[in-house]
Amino acid sequence: MFIRKEWIKNSKFHSHANAEVLKEVVARTQKMLDQKKLPVLIFDLDSTLFHVSPRSFAILKNWIESSAISILPNLTPADMGYSIEDVWVKKGLSIETGESFRHLKDAKNYWRHRFFSNEYLHHDEPHEGAVQFVRRLHEMGAKIVYLTGRDVPLMAFGTVDQLRTNGFPIEVERTRLILKPKRHIDDLVFKVGVCEAAKEWGEVVASFENEPKNLVAMQEALGPNVMHIFFESVSSDHGAPAGKDIYKIDSFIV
Repeated sequence: MFIRKEWIKNSKFHSHANAEVLKEVVARTQKMLDQKKLPVLIFDLDSTLFHVSPRSFAILKNWIESSAISILPNLTPADMGYSIEDVWVKKGLSIETGESFRHLKDAKNYWRHRFFSNEYLHHDEPHEGAVQFVRRLHEMGAKIVYLTGRDVPLMAFGTVDQLRTNGFPIEVERTRLILKPKRHIDDLVFKVGVCEAAKEWGEVVASFENEPKNLVAMQEALGPNVMHIFFESVSSDHGAPAGKDIYKIDSFIV
């Protein structure tokens, strides 16, 4: 099992540049349409279609202001990582002992209750080219499935509004937003289950995902004829077996 950079280092990726991967997705989508089949594209949201660093930054900035502390001077969105621990490490602060550790626990609790809610979703920004790419596929005639680990009770309303506001196709024909019915359902189990169901909706062309453990499991569920695309941004430290026969991109610019 590998995490983050070690997973990338030990995985086998196709040697295609960003634009080549995306053009192949478009070509396969067109091929399905030419065969009178419905192409299905599956997109994760957080750290795949959307930058979530601005959301974390806004939350952490509010925590600093409400706590009236000076532990993180000159904090910027660029300091954000996957987790609050990543911020502490980047700033050279202890995540195990002392005053900085006590502040870390308080900041994590503050962040957790706000990050997984509708309240701060408007701070997210689409990755460059993401809106245009998804719209292009939808306008071609593909079915767009947004498959996210966000949950219905806390994040459904904000997610729909976020997609609509940023110009992604949503609440129209051939679009589907799928969130977890409850927050504490395991993301991997949830996404694999949806992938099994997606086989009945049409011909799955590609899946886009930033979490290695999810990507590998979805690849197994969907099979080798689907393009499995790792979006390299930030990811958790959950271990995953090395990937094989997968693609890697870090933007949606064709």
